Formats: sequence, C-alpha cells, structure tokens
Amino acid sequence: MPLGRAVGIEGDGADYGSPLLGTRTDGARQRRTRTVALIAASTSVATLLGGGFAAMLIVVGIPEPSVQRPELHTVNTVAVPSYIAAGLVVGHLYTFWLVYRSLRWTGGDDPPTKQEAADALALPRRLYWFEMVAWLCAAILFGWLYGRVDPDLVPKVSLVVLGAGLMTSGVVRVLTEFSMRPVTAIALQVTRPEPRHQSLQGRSLRLWLLGSGLPFLGVITVALFALFEPAATVRGIAVSMCALAAGGFFSGMTFNLLSSSRTSAPVRSVTTGMRRVSEGRYDTEVVVYDGTSLGDLQSGFNAMAAGLRERERVRDLYARQVGEQVARATIESEPELGGVEQTVAVIFIDLVGSTALAAERPAAQVVQILNRFCGVVVAEVNSRGGLVNKFEGDAVLAIFGAPAPLTDPAGAALSASRAMMRRLALEVPEVRAGCGVTFGVVVAGYVGAADRFEYTVIGDPVNEAARLSTYAKADPTVPWASAPAVETADPGECARWRPGPIDVLRGRTQETRMYVAKR
Repeated sequence: MPLGRAVGIEGDGADYGSPLLGTRTDGARQRRTRTVALIAASTSVATLLGGGFAAMLIVVGIPEPSVQRPELHTVNTVAVPSYIAAGLVVGHLYTFWLVYRSLRWTGGDDPPTKQEAADALALPRRLYWFEMVAWLCAAILFGWLYGRVDPDLVPKVSLVVLGAGLMTSGVVRVLTEFSMRPVTAIALQVTRPEPRHQSLQGRSLRLWLLGSGLPFLGVITVALFALFEPAATVRGIAVSMCALAAGGFFSGMTFNLLSSSRTSAPVRSVTTGMRRVSEGRYDTEVVVYDGTSLGDLQSGFNAMAAGLRERERVRDLYARQVGEQVARATIESEPELGGVEQTVAVIFIDLVGSTALAAERPAAQVVQILNRFCGVVVAEVNSRGGLVNKFEGDAVLAIFGAPAPLTDPAGAALSASRAMMRRLALEVPEVRAGCGVTFGVVVAGYVGAADRFEYTVIGDPVNEAARLSTYAKADPTVPWASAPAVETADPGECARWRPGPIDVLRGRTQETRMYVAKR
C-alpha cells in the first residue's frame, strides 16, 4: 500500500462528526459561510424555544399567581413583546458582529495567528455569557414590570425567566461548539485552550443540571410553595408539577442528546479510523476538533497512525533490501547468528561482458541497464516464491526453499530461469547472461557480527551454480542446470530440459551432469 500524505475519513460525515459540517476539503469561504449560518440558526432557534418554554411555564405551568389580569394587559401586549423584539434584533446584531470579528480569518487560506485562534476558541463561551446577560436583564425587567402590579409575581416571573435563560445559554454554547468544529480543528493546530484537560464528568454534570436539575428544582420550589401557601389548590399544584415534569423530560432529553453527541462524535471518528488502520490503510488521520481530553484521544490516534506509517515504511524499505521472506522472518522471530541445513534450489545469473559494457557506455546508462536486468530477475523469482538473496554487481543470486519452504523448489527455480532468459532477450537486448540452476543441501541463516549481519546460504550448490553460470555463457540464450535440479523437479518441468555435457566445473573435483533448457 502506498504510504503518502495522511488522508482523512470522508464520505460519511466522519471528518467532523456530522454531514452538516462538511469535510476538510471544503474551501475557506465555504467553511466560514456554513459555520456562520449554523451559529445564527442555532442561536435563533434556541432563543425562541427558550422564550416559548418560559412563557408556557409562566402562563400555564405555574398558574398562580396569574399573569392573565386586566391590569397587566399593557405589560403583556406591549412591554414584553417590545422587549423581546428589541432583544432579538440587538442580540442577532451583536451575535453577527462577534462571530464575524472572531472568525474573520477563516475566509482566507492563511493560518490564523495565535490571538485569532484564541479568539475563535473563546467564541462559544462569549456567546454563552452574552445570552446569560440578556436573559438576566429580561428576568430583572420582567420582574420589575409585573412586580409593579403584584409583588407576588416577582419571584415567579424572574426565576422562570432566569431558569429558561440558563438552559437556553447552555444550548447555545453546545450548538456553537458543534457548528465551529471545522474552525476549531484549525485553531487547535495553533494554540491550545487552558486548562487543556476539561473534565468530561464536569461537562456532563453541568449539562445534566441545566437539562434536568433546573426542572427538578422547579418541582421542589412548587412543592415548598404549596406547603407555605394555604391558598394553593391541588389542581394548581398538579398542573404545575405536570408542566415542570414535561419540561424537564424534554429539556433533559435534549441536553442528554447534545451531551452524548459531543462525546460520541470524537470517539466515533477514532473508531472509524481504527477500523481503517486494521484494514491496512495506515494513511488514515482523524480531525482533532475537540479541546477536551477527547481531543487528546484524537491526537493520540493520529500519533499512533503516524507511528504505524513510519513502521510500515521502514518495513517496506527493509523488505526491498533483503527480500519479503527474510523481512517477515526477521520481524516474526529474533534473528540469531548461525544457520541450519536446508534443501534448496539456487539460481546464479551473471552478465556476459560486463567490463566491456562499462567501458563502452556512460555510467548512468550502465546503471539503467543493470536495473532493467535486475528488474526482470526479481520479478520472475518473486512470482514463484523465491528469494533474491544477493546483487553482486553484474550477477544475481536467488534461492528457492529458504527461508520459506516450497513444495517444489527445484521446479520453481527451473521455471523462473527459463522465463527470465526469455524476457531478458526481449526486454534487455543490450546484454546477455549465463544462468545456472542447482539443487542440494546448504546452510541457511544469518552471517556476520552481532551488530551487522545478513541472511544468506552457504554450501556446495551455491558454488556449483556460480560455476555453472560461467559454463552456461557458452550458450547465453538458455539457462543451464545440474542433474539433481532437473531430476528433482516435477515431470512437467523436467520435460522442458534436455541432457547436456558432463564435465568437471572449475574448482570442483567431481563431474557435473548438465542439462540445457529446450528452446
């Protein structure tokens, strides 16, 4: 698998945890437009729902003391709607100004400064406090307006509006953090919020207090009111309890969904990334868009994936240098100096006239020819389960049957030799080579020193193959083989060879019966 630049998890909304947020490949302007639109929409919806919830509790949920009185007609129809309308206008203008000022840098491709990144990360908190101040002002103003007519309305109106404001502000903050994930991912590359590790338990507890704790507190307040208010009716208390319970049910469910989404989205992105890594896709990388310890989880996954990419890159380079079989054996078991006897087939192929080739052609061209020559040899050896053990200048040593066993190492070596000689004649016509194939017992293992060693095979079949390749240069169009190699191969491969001369090869004392591949 190619190990290039790390890529994200796209196509399923996993980059930022939701398809609404797009992917990391979006343009800067598209990202800013989407972020601003989501913040504006979520703030407006949360504010309207919070106001509606407060009005429901004031009018229906806590019916006594009632706000539906003739003397409060002007307050109900003029003052309150006017403040709400003005508050929405001023609130939206301030929100747009604050969002634009904090996210102005997102319209370009340049990374933000440290201050710009810090301002962006602080935006959810600033919107939260702005909402809180706006709702606190509403609680004070409405309490004063209704208190002028009936002082008993002050605690009812003020506390309900303030409680609704707390819940609305919490929702606005959570939704703003959600909308800003693409921006947060960029800002976190520049700066980290302090404190870095925000407690997940603390965050969950705050959301529970806003979604369920406040309604429960309202239920307790109504119960205490009933204890100390003789005029309270069972019907009124029942209505209040039902309204608060219903409101607590829906607000608790809403905050629970928001809380679980904030937690599950980063975990889901890491889970998806781990699945892809387990499939061998080491170029996977998740977007770090959470400023809490969940962001550390995402960063930790990316560090792990980077380590795996580096390990795979080293393994790939190592396998290219020593061969896939040796690399796998070395990784799976601790290599030790020494070896064991194994029965293998050996191919030794050596170029004819390599000295003249180097003298007649430029060095760069010679290297290019040698690479093409080695490419053909490696391809044919690897395709039959063999191992290219050494590149010796203008010669190549390949073995079949070690370190990975083969059912027919002699047949594989003979077949590979015939195929490579055919391909060399067609693909590398500038050179000719003598190719010898032998079969026998060698010592295969690691040779060298404790801090520098290599895997190789040592034995008479290796020497015999080298001498046989020299003998084969007399007819460099076909490979030559020893009798044990041909006689051990399967009958189909054996039939493709014909008997050749019998001679004592240089450096040997015994005769070698040779075979030549049929044309």
